[in-house]
Amino acid sequence: MPTGFASKAPSPEIEVQGIIYRLDQPLKSLKLEVPLEGKYLLRPVHSSTMTSARQSANDPLLFRFFSESDRSVVFCFCPTDSLSAGAVGQAWGRAIQLAEKGTEVDEIGRFIWSNSTAATTFTEISTFFRGTTTLIEDDYSPVARVRATVDAKGMAILSTEPGGERAGRALAAYMLGLAYHRVLEQAIHDLAECCRDDSKVKRTEAMHSEISRFIASYYFDAPARVFTTEVGPLYKAIHDRLLLASLRHELVDQLGRIAEIIRTERTATESAFEAKVQKRLTTLGVFIGILGLAQLTQTTPAQIQTFAAGWKAAFSGSPPAASSPDQLSPTTKQADPRAAAQPHKLKRVRHDTTSEAQ
Repeated sequence: MPTGFASKAPSPEIEVQGIIYRLDQPLKSLKLEVPLEGKYLLRPVHSSTMTSARQSANDPLLFRFFSESDRSVVFCFCPTDSLSAGAVGQAWGRAIQLAEKGTEVDEIGRFIWSNSTAATTFTEISTFFRGTTTLIEDDYSPVARVRATVDAKGMAILSTEPGGERAGRALAAYMLGLAYHRVLEQAIHDLAECCRDDSKVKRTEAMHSEISRFIASYYFDAPARVFTTEVGPLYKAIHDRLLLASLRHELVDQLGRIAEIIRTERTATESAFEAKVQKRLTTLGVFIGILGLAQLTQTTPAQIQTFAAGWKAAFSGSPPAASSPDQLSPTTKQADPRAAAQPHKLKRVRHDTTSEAQ
């Protein structure tokens, strides 16, 4: 679990306070390879969550969720020493120093663990989250041994006991919910873009497989283990407020529709291919049949050659070439010697007749 929260409280009433940023590309020099402490999350989530080491509670704390996935998310929690605008600006300055130059650093939430239930505390938290005083005491619900609220802008926990490691577990649970929200929302967007853009449609099948694997490997509606009597209820409040069930339903429904599209298009492609093959086989069968008929009727090779030339011309769209004298049929060629022999025969008959007369 994240440690160091109990060492120095930022104020007598608020034990932990700070801002959570998403780092699109953290510095390559950062070593996010410290395994998450504790055993309060399911093993696939716990084993793929890495944190950064830090010297004190005032140092930024980095989390990388789903480290073994292509959709890993890196968050940075920057503690603040007050809830003032100046403290918020200082947190932002520290966050951008942890990201590669020119890359995105987005604020995605704020977190507070307070040991006070005074009216002024509710006002301060609401102003810190929303910039207004509209977040009131009635918005906090009993969760295990604390009272908590998960707002669109952050999560606040009120407890009569010191936070310490409990605050670290609550922060990790809140950031896990934010990580799930980020991945599910981005996956829905990516799939929709692939379906709309013809130039990206070929990526749809690969993306369908990749997102399905992520859901099966890392996403759980209840990632907190059963014996964590406080983290489980806190995460349920986070899960409900961030609408993770609805996002997952939308994504799974989208995956199902895309899978049906892929099956339909693949069937159509296979049918077209089979039809093309069948047409070629039919043409080949006709040709073989004609050859067999030609063999039965003792068609001469020259006739077969002429027939083949005609078929070739029909397929190519060009007129058949005229037959040359060398392509005359054997019948014609056999008639010429007989015709040439007729004068010789007549001459011999006349010679015989003359001899008899003498």
